[in-house]
Amino acid sequence: MVTEVVARDLRAAAKGLCVLAVDGLSLEVAESAFRHASIRPLRSTFPSTSTTAWLTAVTGTDPGVHGAVGMVHRAPGADCVTHLVTGETYAFGSPRTPGNALPRPGPTLFDRAAESGRPALAIGAELERLTGPWVNALLHGARIVPSPAAAAPLTTDPVSVAERTVREVEAVLAHAFDTPPLIWAYVNLDDHIHRSGYDTRLREALLLLDTAAARWADAGWSVLAHADHGQVEVTPSQALAEAWARLDAPAHCRMPGGGAGRVRWLHPLPGREEAVAAALRDTLGDHALVLTPDELHARGLLSATPVVRARIGEVVALATSPHFPVPDPSAAWEHGSVSDDETLVPLATWNPAPEPAALP
Repeated sequence: MVTEVVARDLRAAAKGLCVLAVDGLSLEVAESAFRHASIRPLRSTFPSTSTTAWLTAVTGTDPGVHGAVGMVHRAPGADCVTHLVTGETYAFGSPRTPGNALPRPGPTLFDRAAESGRPALAIGAELERLTGPWVNALLHGARIVPSPAAAAPLTTDPVSVAERTVREVEAVLAHAFDTPPLIWAYVNLDDHIHRSGYDTRLREALLLLDTAAARWADAGWSVLAHADHGQVEVTPSQALAEAWARLDAPAHCRMPGGGAGRVRWLHPLPGREEAVAAALRDTLGDHALVLTPDELHARGLLSATPVVRARIGEVVALATSPHFPVPDPSAAWEHGSVSDDETLVPLATWNPAPEPAALP
């Protein structure tokens, strides 16, 4: 559990702990790029999407508790779905006022650090620009370090993102702290990977992060990095996308579908659940598993708690082929489903240099 590792390392850190929260990085790629780190595997959440995995990482709670299920989920108490990052709602008609998008998931690692008397700082221009319940839950208890980049359009070039992160982290590390701080830096490589995969530019960014982390460790800082999910190459089928759209319509569903990437769901009209599921199985064939929330629960993927049932649809599709109809047909790489490339992520550590021995 990431929260336990962070708490342990922060207690042991002589100068402080720096966490690089790297969005979109698979285990295999990290193992080849983080040359100065010790790496062990972690398993992402289901769905293996950013909103779900990051909130689990900072709270230590299951999606069945924190409720950030996928990127788009039903707004409890309303006939619409809500995008957890943008706050936008989607409905077939005029929706009722959405209910509470997320329950209070419990203390974050920032809350815990502050409770123990440690400063808790968060860096990340992309998160700094967001509003709404998801980012508020994610960063609860953290002091946001303002980024000069946040006021301008943000680049998705991974080297530029890595350089900015290193620069902003080092500005914080230069401060004098009365007690060892927790410094948590969000590194958005995900947008680039969606378009270009784990290309040379991406690997150059990772080498830059590795070099910086090793330098901080040599200066006595404890440093770790982890990711939320990996990605796989996709070639979405236009025919499957059109077939999905025919089912994701008022004739069959009471509100638009939800999910993200390679896990999506539908909200059938009452009494139409089995018919919609059968039609989706027939449509997607070998390209997906079509399951109910109870079947997800039985497979150990997602607890069918009241929180989950209030947010996901009764018919859930998990991608099993590259041709699955992801919501963004222009994506070249995607995530969300259950393959190892999507769900195995790194936990990398750079051990601080030992204190010099006292002179006799």
